[in-house]
Amino acid sequence: MKNSGIVTGTVPPIDPTGRIHLLFCVGDCADARTVVGTWAAQALAAGRVATVVPAATAARVTQFVQQARAGSRVLIAGPRREAMLAAAAARAAGVLPCETTTYVTATEGVSLFCPHCGRTGDVEAEPGAVVACGSCGLHLEIRPHLSGHHGTYLGAVACPSPGKETP
Repeated sequence: MKNSGIVTGTVPPIDPTGRIHLLFCVGDCADARTVVGTWAAQALAAGRVATVVPAATAARVTQFVQQARAGSRVLIAGPRREAMLAAAAARAAGVLPCETTTYVTATEGVSLFCPHCGRTGDVEAEPGAVVACGSCGLHLEIRPHLSGHHGTYLGAVACPSPGKETP
């Protein structure tokens, strides 16, 4: 499945048109390490440069992307929350969506943006669920819209919060 550049299911191959492949393993996940190893082998077999960054953080992604040359491809593997944040960091550092592949190895929980208070928090729920914002308490429905720029799902007001009136 492909959704805003986030891929689950079958591991996608590298983009053979890329000259340099920056391969990020996020979330200290064995499955992510396996995926990144597969991508590195594909890049080397194609005569391309592969730079593997194990245990990467969003800050490390930003650092490597800012130093990258034209023609580089960014591939990220790891659990959904960490992978989404790393992909957002790559986008903020200037990588185009067509230059990025983000493979999700585990889908438990999401990062959720509250449009009411402007905060982002982690929740143990899936798109379609209704949860309370951890900051302002407003009940939010987790929309299926995934923001590639922010690495979060969008919350939409679901119903009035207990003790609060609807304007």
